[in-house]
Amino acid sequence: MKRAFTLIELLVVIAIIAILAAILFPVFAQAKQAAKKTASISNNKQITLGAIMYMADYDDMIMTMATWQPCASPVYVCFNGQPAGREGYIPWTQAVQPYMKNNDLYRDPQAPDFPTIPTGFNAAIYKLGGPMYGMNPYLTSSVQYPYLTSTPPVHSPRSGTAVSRPADTAFLTQKYSNSEQIAPYNNFYGSWYFGPGTYFITLSADTPDCYAPGNIYYCAAGWNNNSYYGGSAGLRLLNNVEAAGAWTGGGSLRGRQLMVVSFVDGHVSSKSPAAMAEGTAYNGAKAANGIPTQLENQITITDIRREHYYGVD
Repeated sequence: MKRAFTLIELLVVIAIIAILAAILFPVFAQAKQAAKKTASISNNKQITLGAIMYMADYDDMIMTMATWQPCASPVYVCFNGQPAGREGYIPWTQAVQPYMKNNDLYRDPQAPDFPTIPTGFNAAIYKLGGPMYGMNPYLTSSVQYPYLTSTPPVHSPRSGTAVSRPADTAFLTQKYSNSEQIAPYNNFYGSWYFGPGTYFITLSADTPDCYAPGNIYYCAAGWNNNSYYGGSAGLRLLNNVEAAGAWTGGGSLRGRQLMVVSFVDGHVSSKSPAAMAEGTAYNGAKAANGIPTQLENQITITDIRREHYYGVD
């Protein structure tokens, strides 16, 4: 006669399995998140290397944030009826894409996926228009607002050799997904075009200091309590989600509140907000409700030799 397990023995086995699961599942989750972070670092690295190869082919000039040309030009997207007439839009992602030949690299594995692509829109174009890695806006010089009616739009590229501290100057920063934006801006047009008065918010990740000369046309809002990405008042485009970048100008904090950042010399690493805001008055202090107490316009540059966006001494 075969002896069956007693109820106590079964309960002991079940308890052991439950204990092992409680121990192992968090480990599995951490391993999965670590793998996604590694993939995100790899994506940012490949995009950055593509940008460096672009610079090698264009006399060491960094790609511009966006180029605006007459709509008759062979461009991806055209907008009609704006103050400057008909303008064609070419994002920096399109300039770098031939050196990567893979638009999926613009997707961050750590971030929520792209939202549903509206019927009739090309999926490849959509990924170019709303990348999950944002360009440092200070790498575009001679910036002018693209819809000026009195003068032509000007977006001048900056020479890579003009960046005096390439190993300390940010190039591309991990940023939010369009699906993290609040409606109705989480659609194709809303991903980077809000009509007259628009900013290139999904082509760049804002810097800690948004009020320096030349940057105000690209920087929608600053870090900490702001009126655009997240705060106690205003649009709150990212609905106060810290991981999406509500307090860090759209630069997302995925995994242990670190952002994956590439630098002009080509290396990639994970940095904390405090590290990326070095050289500024950023303090990161938060109120009991989790919203930062420091206002965006209170973050100024204190030591330009230590900051990570200008790249000048």
